[in-house]
Amino acid sequence: MSQHNKWLSLIKEHFDQHEAKGAFQILFPEYRPDLSLALANYLELDFYDYRKSSMLSRGWDAGKISLEDMTSTLLNESKKSALVIHNIEALLVTKSERERKQWLTDFFSIDWPNTIVLPIAIFQSDTPEGHPRVCDIELVQFPRQSFLMQLAM
Repeated sequence: MSQHNKWLSLIKEHFDQHEAKGAFQILFPEYRPDLSLALANYLELDFYDYRKSSMLSRGWDAGKISLEDMTSTLLNESKKSALVIHNIEALLVTKSERERKQWLTDFFSIDWPNTIVLPIAIFQSDTPEGHPRVCDIELVQFPRQSFLMQLAM
């Protein structure tokens, strides 16, 4: 099995154990926007870039977005379709460790209208340890990223 298929297969297996429904956090070994998009395509979910869609227009004030506002936005987006949410860590970085941990824990108790998947690369230590809907692929080697993709992201 190629490295490309291995990481996707591990996530799909975890996903299917929970009937592909509800909330999931996937611990990525590195920040890879291209692989967040590949994950969305593989799981047949829509891709939503939180930073681009919700933070970019706010400029320097983007860090003032509350976690409650982010939750509200994600709830609205998840009403439309099942999602892989990319770049939530862009907002989480502006919050305290306590706030991040609480939000990442509370994420699982929200009644999401559709399946919602969060790839996490930076704040893995803030995710709820041992939670059955956290899929840790930290030790899986990702496929190499081309130089052009590095420049594009």
